[in-house]
Amino acid sequence: MKWGAILGISLIVGLLIAMEWNTLCRSSWKTRVAYAVLVLAGWFIAILLVHNPDLPGMTQVLEVIYKPITTFLKIN
Repeated sequence: MKWGAILGISLIVGLLIAMEWNTLCRSSWKTRVAYAVLVLAGWFIAILLVHNPDLPGMTQVLEVIYKPITTFLKIN
């Protein structure tokens, strides 16, 4: 089951790259690096969520990061 989901996610990422290939070849190397980092980060997070669906979402992560600031400023 997990291998099918991983294969499906990888296929979708491959299709994204294939569809943008011509545009990426004409763009600067900074744009290509930024695109690669974002796509690989999204692919990695998707794989992590397949293996462990109980991982906290971005909202929970931001709450942990900003909790000290909100208690310091007394914001509820």
